[in-house]
Amino acid sequence: MPLTGYGANTAQYDQQANDLQYRYNTDRAQNAYGRFLSQQRGERSLGDLKQGFQRGLPGFKSKFGTRGLAGPGVNSGVMQRSMQNYLGDYAQTYGRSQLDAQQEAAQYDQAGAQLDAYYNNNLASIEAAKQQEIANSAQAIEALRAILGGL
Repeated sequence: MPLTGYGANTAQYDQQANDLQYRYNTDRAQNAYGRFLSQQRGERSLGDLKQGFQRGLPGFKSKFGTRGLAGPGVNSGVMQRSMQNYLGDYAQTYGRSQLDAQQEAAQYDQAGAQLDAYYNNNLASIEAAKQQEIANSAQAIEALRAILGGL
């Protein structure tokens, strides 16, 4: 026998669940779009770093040749040290930029997980309140039935 016949009005709980679902869907979509934009920015930043490095390297190397520190038969420690620094700085900057992009993506992932947990917890609370309303209505009807003599 359906308990809705006991007079329990559960429409408010259904409306709360619908509102929660709407909010969850919009927040989840906003989070996904933010993650997408963040990923695009990260990839663009890394691409710009790589392009700048590739364009700057020939000019950086040629400066040593004009000063007589590079060329056939020249093994300059100054040039080697400068190149190590240049390459090391690039690798460090690139690595940090990669890590920043990964950490930003992880923040969006964590926000998504928090949205999921919030949604599921609140939906469970709404359902529990709805079931309590139905149980209370059923209990009240049964109490009246005993008083009024078995309707």
